[in-house]
Amino acid sequence: MGAHGAGARSAGQRLLRPEASCLPMHLINQSIRSALAIFIAIYGSAIAAFPSHCAPDEYAILDSWMGEVHATEGGWRNRKNGKFLSLCANSKSEPFTKVTYRYGFLGQEELVVVATQSAKFKIASMQLAPRLGTEVIFFKKGNHTYYVSVATGQGHGVSLDVFKGSKSIASHFSGNDEGGDYQLGPAKMDFAPNRSRSPVFMLEKPKHVLR
Repeated sequence: MGAHGAGARSAGQRLLRPEASCLPMHLINQSIRSALAIFIAIYGSAIAAFPSHCAPDEYAILDSWMGEVHATEGGWRNRKNGKFLSLCANSKSEPFTKVTYRYGFLGQEELVVVATQSAKFKIASMQLAPRLGTEVIFFKKGNHTYYVSVATGQGHGVSLDVFKGSKSIASHFSGNDEGGDYQLGPAKMDFAPNRSRSPVFMLEKPKHVLR
């Protein structure tokens, strides 16, 4: 028993390199802090990554939860248990030559519509009140018209409205928390009222009344 215990202690002692056990305490603490900083940076980036339908070679114009929302003291918040909307561009800045609307549960897109120079999306910028506006991207597919609206000014959130003919059949809202319920960019769009900067867009006023 004594010999076995002594052997175990010797093996344990051999695991410690003599030079490592003599490192100054401030160098050990510095190494620990550096390792923790690297771990936090990597782990924090993973946590902060916002979901998206966009492909690896695309840049998000916007990503937004479209599920159920509930009221909180800080405004409307999305429960993040429903479907998801992404608008994806083929470059980080205009002019875009391709923009794709992607909608459905994450990993299960149910509707994909592509804007090209021959099948353009419409865009509009509207003032709703002195300090409230909206920027709208919309398109028609069959007898359905889809409107994606981003609140501006003092407004916050992304809306999706769908019409069949003249009848509203669906209306969804992201919630008010930018960075939590929805995220804009990194691709940037210009909704200047006098011209479109991308050949896949054309200026046009919405034909329906949006909520």
